[in-house]
Formats: sequence, C-alpha cells, structure tokens
Amino acid sequence: MNFGEQLKEIRTSQGLTQNELSEKSGVALRTVQRMERNEVKPSMYSMNAIGEVLGVNLPLLYAPDDETEKRNIMESTDQQLWALAKRRAKFKRGISAYSLVIPFLWIIWYLTTPQEFRFNRIPWPIWPMLGWGLGLGIQYVYAYVIEVGSLEQQEYDKLKGQK
Repeated sequence: MNFGEQLKEIRTSQGLTQNELSEKSGVALRTVQRMERNEVKPSMYSMNAIGEVLGVNLPLLYAPDDETEKRNIMESTDQQLWALAKRRAKFKRGISAYSLVIPFLWIIWYLTTPQEFRFNRIPWPIWPMLGWGLGLGIQYVYAYVIEVGSLEQQEYDKLKGQK
C-alpha cells in the first residue's frame, strides 16, 4: 500500500472528508487531493500538519517504494545530463565566437598599428585573447573534465550498499 492509499485510509477511518482535513490542517485542499493520489512528493510541513490532525506520524509512513525511488533517480540523472549538455553547448558557442572575434581583432591591430610600432610593444589583442581563452579553458574543464554529480552518485551507491 502506497503513501496516498494509507493517508486516505487513515482519513476515512476517522470520518474526515478531504475538505475537513484541509481546513483543520491548514493544508490546501488541492494538496491533500494530490497527496492521496501520489501526484506530489509531500512537503515536511504538509505531512506534519496533516499528521497532527490525524494523530499519526506521517513522515514515518512516507517511504518511497522501489519504483518511485528508481523514477526519482532517473529524473535526477536526466537533470544532470541536461545540465552537462547545456554546459557543453555553452562552451561550443563560446569557442565559435572566440574563433571569429580574435582573428578579427588581430586584423584590426595589424591594419591600424604603424609598422615601426608593431614589434616594439605588446600588441593589444593579446589581452582579450588571453582573458577570453582562460575563460574558455575553465568552461572546457567544467564541461568535459569534471564530472559534476558523480561524487554524489558514488556516495549514494555506497550508502545503498550498506543497508
């Protein structure tokens, strides 16, 4: 029996309607309805407020079943992959812009700097090239080298194995 079914059974055994439970607990009627249909992950506030009215410790009853837990893990993994895809796309857009703008700056420098000054001073396009390049290097490491979320997954797997 899942959490929503248990909540409904407790509520009806005490002769309360969803509306009455909502009024007594201060939790929105829609939230109570969605909790009973397992459409939402109930907040701790909602569970405690409803549990007080029913005289039951609802957080102890709320333990996701294996299927819910697997779905939560998959959603978390999908979110991590989506975030990684966004970081990689951002890097690729950045490298494309860099490849177009930096040569253009060097051409401007070459055409506007008199020949006698070209090799006596540090050319100014070097600074945006280095600064932007450093930023792109950091983006590359963040998108392709560091596996964000992998440490959390390893710790989760360790804890799951201990049970």
